[in-house]
Amino acid sequence: MIQVTEAARKKIDALTKDQETQKKTKIEGLRLTMKGGATKTEYSLAFVEAGKRKEDDVVSEADGLAFFMEPRDASFLEDVKIDFVTTLDQTGFKVDNPKGAMPAPSADLDNPEAKAIQHLLNTEINPSVASHGGVITLVGVKDHIAYLRLGGGCHGCGSAEVTLKQGVIVAIKKAVPEIVDVLDVTDHAGGKNPYFVAHR
Repeated sequence: MIQVTEAARKKIDALTKDQETQKKTKIEGLRLTMKGGATKTEYSLAFVEAGKRKEDDVVSEADGLAFFMEPRDASFLEDVKIDFVTTLDQTGFKVDNPKGAMPAPSADLDNPEAKAIQHLLNTEINPSVASHGGVITLVGVKDHIAYLRLGGGCHGCGSAEVTLKQGVIVAIKKAVPEIVDVLDVTDHAGGKNPYFVAHR
């Protein structure tokens, strides 16, 4: 069951009131979404206006609030705790999930999207990162999302995220337009120069 702290509830109520006043529409609830990999999952909240929920949404009620989730994510999000924090480093909603980070999908490398990405990795991307001792492996493709793992010189490299975002993601989306997102499931905290320490 989704939990909402008192601080989060007050902030949601205030934001909902502002949204309804500005847009002159009724807010039906909040959409809770996630994306990420084996070491880090990112969560987001967005208002859902009355009449704009999806037919297949999974709805969870918490403290009088309605949360709408994608069917594929619902079981993973069912026990999250939503808080609103204000610190020197951060102000905003914080989502804690007792289930940890989102698991990487089971490998599906036989569909056309996966085969096209694998061909791109073999012929263009890996020959390029090989000059730095790196290698990028396709873990799987699910729901038009490609999951990659960085190894060799890329593992734990401070520039790995930049490389992924600026080069690899662009190349994959250009070569395989059906892909809507590319996620890194590498545990960079385990590399020699980790730029990210996993927080579960």
